[in-house]
Amino acid sequence: MLNDLKSQLGSSMRTVRSFLQRPISVQQGNVTLGVPASSLRAQARDEQRLRVRRMRRDLYELMQQHPSSRQLMRHLDLVERTLRTEGFGAVEVLPVRVIAKALTELEKLVWDWSAPGLAELRSRLAVMVKDRRHEAQREAASTAALELDLIAHHGATDVTEVDHADFEEMERSWAGQMPEDTARALAQEKG
Repeated sequence: MLNDLKSQLGSSMRTVRSFLQRPISVQQGNVTLGVPASSLRAQARDEQRLRVRRMRRDLYELMQQHPSSRQLMRHLDLVERTLRTEGFGAVEVLPVRVIAKALTELEKLVWDWSAPGLAELRSRLAVMVKDRRHEAQREAASTAALELDLIAHHGATDVTEVDHADFEEMERSWAGQMPEDTARALAQEKG
């Protein structure tokens, strides 16, 4: 009986202690217990900024340790400069192939992932590559389906063979060189 009473009293004391430790805020004359949602959002933004600053600092320090890496690892250098000058939002807009190559270069350069900024950068780049590759595959699949639909409705294009001389003449016209017959006809018109 005495142990039950001690247990209940101890539990009650913990409850009262946790109640008294909750922050109190006053907003527009109303007293509320706990942290207001706006404070939580501001705190989350501050944490996000701190993590991005840590990524930027750790990557910059890594690139400074290996000065030649800026010329050798151009994609990682681009990510570092973009992160430093424009922020992480600009890194997210980079093409997925650039991000994928930067991730590969980062993994080749870093042996010790104990730097929290580098570890988080690696994780975020890997997630971006994975997500955006799935998007690219879906877009490619829908484009292929659209092309097949167009071919089905409008018929396939006929492919014909031509002799080598006709091909070379057409190739010269694509390269900015005028076919000989056309050049002679224009010269006669001007002359």
